[in-house]
Amino acid sequence: MRKVGIAMVIIILLLIVAAVVLAATFDVNRYRGTIQAELEKRLGRKVTLGDMHLSVFPPRLRVQNLAIAEDPRFRSQKPFVQAQELDVSAKILPLLNKSVEVDSLDLERPNVELVKNPQGVWNFVSLGQNATQPAPEQPKQPAPGQPKQPVPSMPQTGTSQGGEKQKPAEQFSLGKLVIRDGQLALTDMQAKKPRAVYDHIDLTLKNFAPHRLVTLDAAAHLPGQGAQQVWLQGEGGPIVAADPATTPFHGTLNLKQVGIASLAKFLNSPALVNADGIVSGQAKINSQSGKLAAQGRMDVANARMHGIDLGYPIRADYDVTDDLPGDVITLRNTTLNLGQTPFHVNGTVNSKATPAVLDLNLKANHVSIAELAKLAAASGTALPPGTNVTGNVNADIQARGAADKPALNGAVNGRNLQMTGKDAPQPVQIPAINLTLTPSEIRSDNFHVTSGGTNAAAQFALKQYLSKNPMIDATLKAPQAALPAILSIAKAYGITALDEVSGAGDLNLDMHAAGPLSSLNSNRIMRALNGNLTLNFNNVKYAGADFTQQLGTIAGFTGKLNQKSQGITNILRMTGNVVVKNGIAQTSNLQALLDIGNLGVTGTANLVDQTLNLRTTAVLSKQFSQKLGGTAGVGGYLQTALANNNSEIVIPVLVTGTFQSPKFQPDVQQIAQMKLKGLAPNSKNPGGAISGVLGNLIGQKGKNPARQQQASPQQQQQQNAVQQLLGAFGKKRHPQQQQQQPQR
Repeated sequence: MRKVGIAMVIIILLLIVAAVVLAATFDVNRYRGTIQAELEKRLGRKVTLGDMHLSVFPPRLRVQNLAIAEDPRFRSQKPFVQAQELDVSAKILPLLNKSVEVDSLDLERPNVELVKNPQGVWNFVSLGQNATQPAPEQPKQPAPGQPKQPVPSMPQTGTSQGGEKQKPAEQFSLGKLVIRDGQLALTDMQAKKPRAVYDHIDLTLKNFAPHRLVTLDAAAHLPGQGAQQVWLQGEGGPIVAADPATTPFHGTLNLKQVGIASLAKFLNSPALVNADGIVSGQAKINSQSGKLAAQGRMDVANARMHGIDLGYPIRADYDVTDDLPGDVITLRNTTLNLGQTPFHVNGTVNSKATPAVLDLNLKANHVSIAELAKLAAASGTALPPGTNVTGNVNADIQARGAADKPALNGAVNGRNLQMTGKDAPQPVQIPAINLTLTPSEIRSDNFHVTSGGTNAAAQFALKQYLSKNPMIDATLKAPQAALPAILSIAKAYGITALDEVSGAGDLNLDMHAAGPLSSLNSNRIMRALNGNLTLNFNNVKYAGADFTQQLGTIAGFTGKLNQKSQGITNILRMTGNVVVKNGIAQTSNLQALLDIGNLGVTGTANLVDQTLNLRTTAVLSKQFSQKLGGTAGVGGYLQTALANNNSEIVIPVLVTGTFQSPKFQPDVQQIAQMKLKGLAPNSKNPGGAISGVLGNLIGQKGKNPARQQQASPQQQQQQNAVQQLLGAFGKKRHPQQQQQQPQR
């Protein structure tokens, strides 16, 4: 037995030595043509092989620069597969007999091109078919009203042109296919989608053959910190060549610490561009006859929208089916949790249409609105970032129709809503609000907005909201509203024109917006605004401009002040009326008391683009006039000033520009008119003594058309230090715009 054992060892060693010698001396490149021809026969495609090497342990062929050509019927300039390196596990003895029996393929860093033509046929369908077989007939486009013809599968047998029956095509099979760090490009000509590239894919297929189950293990490793892994495992088959989407499949999809930003780049999805976070989850997938079902859970940590942290996790528990041929997604028992706030969603989404067609139901029962408000603010809608909202809401909404403009049915009820923020001095509260939604309009009940001791009554309706020109009908009334409360409400709703204003006093407000809107934005709503305001303010501070310095620059007494601009205007008292007509605020009696004298203001302000067209007459107090050298300076260094009979200096000023960037200049025409008529206002009535002159200039009753035409376009644009009050009914801060108002 010992001798037998020694003999066996010697034989094994001799075989090993023989194999090594064979590998060292055998030039497999002599068989490149044979191997290429055999692969082309099995694949039905043109195959190109580079330099080849043979290894014995295990018996494998290593091939450089592999290329498998595209199906010529797809007329692509790119090969179907190209790889830098290919390992082929083949049987040695058949190879010596000039035959190739491949057991497995291992591709390093391959590029794979998947293409669906306009008729819905994929380029990989013809793989493994005999190259002499006729191409599958492309289905003709059906006439309107005719059913769509099915795509025929590749025939396995056929007849030659002479009627001779062909042999069955030898079909391609493979024990194992491995792709390492591959790149997949997908082009869907039928859906007219651009070419999308998916990178860093690992794939293992086992038992690949027609009429057999194929085992799949695929993973994508995305760039970034953490696991960043998308992993799909399961079994599928037999493969339906005519319509691969209907191939049965059962498996599991796992996401482990995947960054949404990385996922958006990998999927080339613009819908995820402004979102970020870490996604983990698992889904059970079952696909049969084109019906895909998925049940699972997905968690999003560190969620961000538009660069803003939401501050709470998001979890989705879902049960979804997708009719792949019809692209209809059905959501059943789907719950979206924003932090601790659950929302239940059921219905269907037809994604085949553009835009997608919705038939969804959303329900929320006595849930906190805080998380929803944060999501809306981070998405750039509703309230501004930094505004905190508390309260409860009930919602039962049905959305039907196109995703960009669905018709709504249902109701939304909010209770004990409160808005606070770092810029809002006082909390803003809405005790109760009820919304009724129908396909024709969205209407609120009469609700109250309170802040401090101020109570504003509001109501709104949006009619024909699905049309191109919806109709707005909204009212807001606030009798004897306190200025601090108005500032809180405005800042809580994101109106930034009042950011530089503080003070006290009362405001009577009665506003109504009604009319068609070409779009639902603040500009269009402002153009529909009409109403009245009565002002009675005290101790107002405006931090946007120093009116004293502006007057000094115009009149020429800046050098007499011996002080730098503070950038602040202190208004001791302000009274007057403002009438709003179609978004244009007008005043003829606004008066402001400053520490240096009185101001009289007339003119208009556009609440849409915030441009100003104001005439301001400043009557400096006698004490301040004497500080400047008295009326003797008028005509001397005070070149753009007048003097009245009370020894007060009068400075007419044009204020133009915008709410946020006012421009001050001397009103030369008004000065000339005053000098001509010998009229100058006094501190007790800074506007009354020249009302006739101003009336002619700005278009009041009794206007003089000839004099109105003499005004230059620049003199038709104006503003003053009360911009913060008019800005309360303006819009958010934007770059400066100038627009001339039409002459009245």
